[in-house]
Amino acid sequence: MWTTFKATVRTLLLTPSAVVWTLIFPIVLATVFNFMFEPMRSTGSVEAVDVAVVADDAWEDSPFSQVVDTLSEAGEPLLAVHPVAGEKEARDLLAEGSVAGAYVVDAAGESTATPTASDAGTLRIILAPAGSGTSSDASYDINRAILESVATSYLQRVALIEDLAAHDPAALSDPTTVQNALGLGVSVREVSLTNAQPDSMVRFYYALLGMASIFAAQLAGESVWRLQPTSSAAGARRAVSGTSRMRLLIPTIGACWAVSTTFLAIAFGYICLTAHIDFSGREGLCLVGIAASSLLSCGIGALVGALPGRMGSDSRRGILTALTCLLSLFAGLYGEPTMELADTVAHVFPAATWLNPVCLIRDLFYTVYYYDTLVPFSLRLAACAGIAAVLLAVSAACMRRSAHEHL
Repeated sequence: MWTTFKATVRTLLLTPSAVVWTLIFPIVLATVFNFMFEPMRSTGSVEAVDVAVVADDAWEDSPFSQVVDTLSEAGEPLLAVHPVAGEKEARDLLAEGSVAGAYVVDAAGESTATPTASDAGTLRIILAPAGSGTSSDASYDINRAILESVATSYLQRVALIEDLAAHDPAALSDPTTVQNALGLGVSVREVSLTNAQPDSMVRFYYALLGMASIFAAQLAGESVWRLQPTSSAAGARRAVSGTSRMRLLIPTIGACWAVSTTFLAIAFGYICLTAHIDFSGREGLCLVGIAASSLLSCGIGALVGALPGRMGSDSRRGILTALTCLLSLFAGLYGEPTMELADTVAHVFPAATWLNPVCLIRDLFYTVYYYDTLVPFSLRLAACAGIAAVLLAVSAACMRRSAHEHL
């Protein structure tokens, strides 16, 4: 048995297709994902919002001009100010799509809006219409919210100071009271509902691990098929030899499991280092999950390799490839639309996530990453081992029937 194990390992390591699909393919695809998703996961600074201001005497006399100057001159400016001489020029910039909005301060008595109690004039906001310029709908909503929040926050503070002056003028002499009234500081305690920081892009990497694990089934499929009497002259000699079929099958499956586990562990390490996924010290559990995933893939491959009939190696490999690609579709590997499809299928038919090996392996890593309890992980680990045991038992039954008299 040990000789069979060593010979199978050596054969797999020297088989280009085994190395390509089980080791190189997940690393290459993970690299592609890194280039695709890293810009989306970037936590860079917010781009300043372009805003026009009517820089007349009323604007200069308004305290709001100081607020805007502060926000535009910060280290990471929130606003990009475009001073104009009049409201007409501001509207022209809005029509051109050069700015997302405009701030106008009307002198006392000039505004048709309800005036405030401030002698500095009334603040007005002119927002660009939806669909103007080159900005998308999402950026339009964000820019609009920022401009409205800046103006609303300022007006709320003005109203607060005016109310404080009307009811308790002496309180204005205390800087601490004014600072507490105008401040937005609150006591915040960070609480994480998941084991790690949620990251929507991680789902695609887990789907990739699921697909790579099922691709590893080709190792067992090819190796078990070589034990068939109809595969080659060597397979025929093995069938008529004194070695039992189980003494050939068990070390062959063990060798495939060892090689696929090693290859997937290398790919997993590459993903962790390049995709910056933090498992919060649970990397050991992930390796246990990889071992279970490899065992499940060996069960699938062994079943396809042990199927009776005169199908050749290419036909069996094609079955595994087509099966892997189809199951990966329902695991959401091929982009956001397929991920939405996977979510819909899981919502309508929850059992599909347990019956689909790619989804099962994907969720196996989900549970390690997100949950603070190991119960979901243990359930999926047991499911992988149970399904693998059933598949291997069926494969063994098929191999027992494949004797010399069936040549």
